[in-house]
Amino acid sequence: MTEPMPPAGDGERDDLAAALKRAAAAGGRAASPVPAHQVSARGARRRRRTYAAGAALAVCLVSGGAGLAAVQVGRGGEPVGPAVPPSPTKSASLPESSLAERSASPSRTPTRLPSTVTPSTSQPPPGSATATATPSGG
Repeated sequence: MTEPMPPAGDGERDDLAAALKRAAAAGGRAASPVPAHQVSARGARRRRRTYAAGAALAVCLVSGGAGLAAVQVGRGGEPVGPAVPPSPTKSASLPESSLAERSASPSRTPTRLPSTVTPSTSQPPPGSATATATPSGG
C-alpha cells in the first residue's frame, strides 16, 4: 500500500508522521490479544445476564397483569354501561306540530311540590284587590 506523500519542504509533517509510526509500531509489539477462552467466557456471561434480565422482565409483566386483573375483579359491583349509545324510541320522539305548540305555550309549573318545599299560606295585605278565578265550563 502506498502512503500519501507530503508536500515538498514540509519537514514538520515528516517528523510528526515518523513519530506516529514509531508509536504505533511500539504499541503493536506491546499489545497482546486476549486468549480465545476469555473472549468466549465474556460472551457467555453477557448471554446469562441478558437471559436473567429477560426473565425478570417477564416476571414483572406477569405479576403486574395479575395484580391489575385482581383489581378489576374487585370492582364487580359497579354496573356496566351500554356499548353503544341507545337509539331514540318511538315514544321519545315528538311530532313537529307538538313541538310548535310547546314552544308557543307558556312554561308549566309542576303540579307536585318536592317534599322539602311547603306551600306558603301568606295572605295578601288588606285592601289589595284580589281576583278569584272561577272555572268556566259547561
